[in-house]
Amino acid sequence: MGKFRFDYNKLYILAFFGMFFLLLFRDDVLGKYILSQIKMQIFPMSFEDSYAWEGVKLELLPTMGIKVDLFTLEGACYENKDDSGSSHEVMYLAEDYYEQSFDDVIYGESIPEDMLYQESQENIATATEAQTEEITTAAPTTEAVMEASTTPVSSAISYSMEQLSDFEFLVSNCYLVDSSTSVNPDELNAENLLGMDMSIDLSGEDYKVLIYHTHGSEAFADSRPGVTEDTVIGVGDELAVLLESYGIKVYHDRNVYDTVNGVLDRSYAYDLSGDAVDEILAEYPSIEVVIDLHRDGVREDLKLVTDIDGRPTAQIMFVNGVSRLNVNGDIDYLYNPNKIANLGFSLQMYLQGKATYGDLMRRIYIRGYCFNLDRMPRAALVEVGAQTNTVQEAKNAMIPLADIIYKVLSGSE
Repeated sequence: MGKFRFDYNKLYILAFFGMFFLLLFRDDVLGKYILSQIKMQIFPMSFEDSYAWEGVKLELLPTMGIKVDLFTLEGACYENKDDSGSSHEVMYLAEDYYEQSFDDVIYGESIPEDMLYQESQENIATATEAQTEEITTAAPTTEAVMEASTTPVSSAISYSMEQLSDFEFLVSNCYLVDSSTSVNPDELNAENLLGMDMSIDLSGEDYKVLIYHTHGSEAFADSRPGVTEDTVIGVGDELAVLLESYGIKVYHDRNVYDTVNGVLDRSYAYDLSGDAVDEILAEYPSIEVVIDLHRDGVREDLKLVTDIDGRPTAQIMFVNGVSRLNVNGDIDYLYNPNKIANLGFSLQMYLQGKATYGDLMRRIYIRGYCFNLDRMPRAALVEVGAQTNTVQEAKNAMIPLADIIYKVLSGSE
């Protein structure tokens, strides 16, 4: 009878697979990542709204000592407890994170103040007193709307075509390009983008503008729990009323796409809202403008607010997707035939806002995805303030935003 020999190699293999399956079933982040990768290979779809990869970037990789190469935090999980004790997710797109070298950012480390976007910092007005006035949901009068566009604010600035024709100047002054993607002079050609006619026929009783909310549960610092009017949907109500005061017929989709059975779930929010947009456009083919209204998310000590005609007003940022990532290049399944027109639409609105309202405008943010902007040449994703703004500050921002949209769509100066 031969001498028994224990095979340590097999033991190591068994231990490896045991640890693997333990991590798969016990580590929610790793499990979601593996399953999401399988799903992506079998069912390619818009991955921009999935938490799995964000979880891997922000939770799994850092614990392994791997630097996070992208700290935009849009899609990252951030729990913000409201007065009711429930939590809601804040979507990070804060521009002050985009000026730094992302290779130097490690998950969990604080960001030095000198890395912050200086123009934004200079115009941040931090609230020193708690808001005590009752929130009003009444829409401003037409006179108030017109008043907002009578005189440019002191921070207003206009750029010459010579300046904007310089690609480096254009990007530095008008855009924030996510480190995960890139743009080129052919895409951001100011002469081409500003030469596009974005005006439409605003007459008639048919719908011209669609307002919807992919993340309709997004709320503000003083939002009352369970009150729809205190979310971005309520802000959309305000914008719809103001645009109607300009004679623009608006369809406002007030459905919520980021909550499933009463629980926050943004895994398929863009897919759900995109399907809804398709149905609305099919039913109302007169619609020529599509606006996805959001609110941003920032550090709790950062407030995106400026003063417009004596009103504390949340700052505004347009977002564009170029369907391209540096790692893998163009994303074929997110092909957007309206990409250049989208860029032209947002740039024209940005420059119009900058020339009239100055600090109201945050620079246009470009990321590598699509954000449902492929539905229409005149499609825009708009971030209104952040979770640190009040409801009223966000609603006040609709006065200048309506004016900007009207001027671009009517072709007036």
